[in-house]
Amino acid sequence: MPDTVTLPIRPEWRQAAHYAGHRYVWTWLREVIDEFMETGPGRFFPLLPLDWHRSTFKAIRTDDGKTFTPHEVRGPVARCFGIYRGRDVIRADPKHNHEFTLSHIPTGRQLATLDRVRSCKRLAEELAPLRMNWHAIDPERVAGADAAKVAALVKEYEAAADPIRPVYTAGVGGRPR
Repeated sequence: MPDTVTLPIRPEWRQAAHYAGHRYVWTWLREVIDEFMETGPGRFFPLLPLDWHRSTFKAIRTDDGKTFTPHEVRGPVARCFGIYRGRDVIRADPKHNHEFTLSHIPTGRQLATLDRVRSCKRLAEELAPLRMNWHAIDPERVAGADAAKVAALVKEYEAAADPIRPVYTAGVGGRPR
């Protein structure tokens, strides 16, 4: 799917852009389309669910905790999201890989490390419609209007995956209070 569109610029568009205070027609078109999608009839367009399939992709990981490089991993993939077993630090003992990492495929960066594949898929379903530049290859350019929502969702899912266990103090007879 291309990220650019080539159109002949009509003189009326140029006049409308300047009237609306835009220096360039493309910034005005972006604003018009965003408004259509958020408050106009476009808000009723159905969002298609993510279509998951198994594939390989590169994720930024480390062997030694110091040098992070792309490593090929395998797991469920949908659009720009991928899930693999483990976390960004590669462990020598695979018995301890009980976690799954949701990764942003174009950059290879991890988005969240959760306890189940199902949780990673649910988080990806919630992240996909947010206004972010998900197809950007440069990590600095991925951020968009909903960056705060992304951070809040990731924090919420990671907190749910790693709940704080209550600490019991021994009372009389060694029973929890």
